[in-house]
Amino acid sequence: MVSRITLAFAALCLIYACTQVVDLRPEAPAVALPTSAPAPEETIKPTPLPTFDTAEVLVLGDSQISFGAGGAYTAFFANLEQNCGAMPPGFARAEAAAIGVRSTALHHWTARDSETRGMICDVDEKFGVNAGSYGVTSAGRTYVQIGADPNYPFCPTGRSPLEAVFETPKYDPDLVVLAFLGNATDRWQNAANARNDWQTAAAQLPGETPCIVMTTIPSYMGDENDRRSRAQSNLAAAVTGEGTCAFVPGFTSATRRAIEGNAAYFRTDASGAVTDPRHPTASSAETFIDIQTPALCAAVAAVLPK
Repeated sequence: MVSRITLAFAALCLIYACTQVVDLRPEAPAVALPTSAPAPEETIKPTPLPTFDTAEVLVLGDSQISFGAGGAYTAFFANLEQNCGAMPPGFARAEAAAIGVRSTALHHWTARDSETRGMICDVDEKFGVNAGSYGVTSAGRTYVQIGADPNYPFCPTGRSPLEAVFETPKYDPDLVVLAFLGNATDRWQNAANARNDWQTAAAQLPGETPCIVMTTIPSYMGDENDRRSRAQSNLAAAVTGEGTCAFVPGFTSATRRAIEGNAAYFRTDASGAVTDPRHPTASSAETFIDIQTPALCAAVAAVLPK
């Protein structure tokens, strides 16, 4: 008959052996994963997304961006500290994006009715795309159709494309830049039109988001640039007279002297004749930004938090 002492000794050995099995298993992961669905009263907290101490800059504009200027804009605003000196936290090296939509002006971006905003929201019948985008889904240029591409859902019923930009979680800019002029040249010969267009836009911009309004690169033709300069003056008066956005004129004696009439900055045919006098090339945009850097830096300093 086995004694009680023997049985007790055997039990201790089993316990010791089991303990060694547990101790010899690989170390458990730091966060245990559930092996079954949680009970109804349990809640699993989602893994927090990583956070970044980098500001986001969004440039919205017309076909000058999609024809090549977008790269110069994003290169400038992504390197603000290098270009302008000390910046507030997050802005030293920002994440910059630029979206330019064919033949658009400011009033197309602020329109809520389908007819006026159709320049942005209607699918291009010939090409199937109507915008050039930089820095949204890729660093380089991507051609997209606004409203049809899920990355650009700017055409909800009853809202303007500009409002939709700020209501889309993907877009949360810390600085927005509006770069327009050419397609509103005739419209803004009338100061009242320029003022009304700006008042509508200003009302749709989030009040807490710093903003810069700038006019675009001069065209090849001097007489057209004269008209654009008059339109710019009317827009400048509107922007500086209402709201908190800074204004940067694109048409100056320096930019016109460098770009106007300079065929090297425009697309040409084999004979050297300019074939597209209204859409400067990427190299023209780089020259434009170089000339405009002091004015742009002053505008950035004026609108960013101190």
